[in-house]
Amino acid sequence: MTKGQSDLVLTLQSSVAAGHVGNAGAAFAMQRLGRDVMRIDTVRFSNHPKHGGYAGGPTDATEIDALAEGLGARGFLEHTGAVLSGYLGTAENAAAVGRAVDRVRDARPDALFCLDPVIGDKPHGSFVAPGVAEGIAAELLPRADIIIPNVFELEYLTGMTVETPAEATQAARALMAKGRAKLVIATGLHIGADIANVAVTADAAWACAAPMVDAPAYGAGDLFASVYLARYLEDASPSRALELATSAVHAVFVETARLDLPELALIPAQAMLVDPPHLFAAKDVQ
Repeated sequence: MTKGQSDLVLTLQSSVAAGHVGNAGAAFAMQRLGRDVMRIDTVRFSNHPKHGGYAGGPTDATEIDALAEGLGARGFLEHTGAVLSGYLGTAENAAAVGRAVDRVRDARPDALFCLDPVIGDKPHGSFVAPGVAEGIAAELLPRADIIIPNVFELEYLTGMTVETPAEATQAARALMAKGRAKLVIATGLHIGADIANVAVTADAAWACAAPMVDAPAYGAGDLFASVYLARYLEDASPSRALELATSAVHAVFVETARLDLPELALIPAQAMLVDPPHLFAAKDVQ
């Protein structure tokens, strides 16, 4: 695709009334980085469930279809350069997101689809409803140009063990073989006292590590995926986008810990999304 700053981004993922999870964080982050964003919320919760309870529920797949159809009917989709998806809520919503991607590509064939295959994490395992993981594998993996799984999700989708950057590279390429993706970024790889993200193409791989920070991580994967996509759409190389996204998310974690907040300090740290105070370097994976 021709990557242009004027292109719209359509993001389909969860949202919360309080906090910065899913679209409630991703849309703001991409807007702060200069993207014009359209939102379709796949679930609407009062807050992240880890706070001990929540109200709300998933968006019906027919509503997702109707919203995407409405955007298409009014000409927005032909100006959409990328689609980002995250937490889905239901298996039916995986198919609805797939249909939304198809609608965008019908209007704009060169649009990118960036998939954050939200299934679970370590050490909690899978936390999605029955059928969601299977829906992601069947409906969304084959359509994705960029895939951003965490280590648990990469292992789940490939059946491979991922404990090192080299193993992440091997698993990422196995994931590419399942569809059209040319770029996979594995997130949340623990290396000593650091946490690393690994960007992988068919012929190169880079790891970018930053010190772990003791702070609430609700929405961290959503934030990383949105910042990475926004930077990539600026014509950043895969490794440069990796450096900028890793550094920005680390800065938000540091600010969250400094302020002792129960959610990511996205508003106080918003300038750091644009200009991280410390840039962590990406290194070639051998």
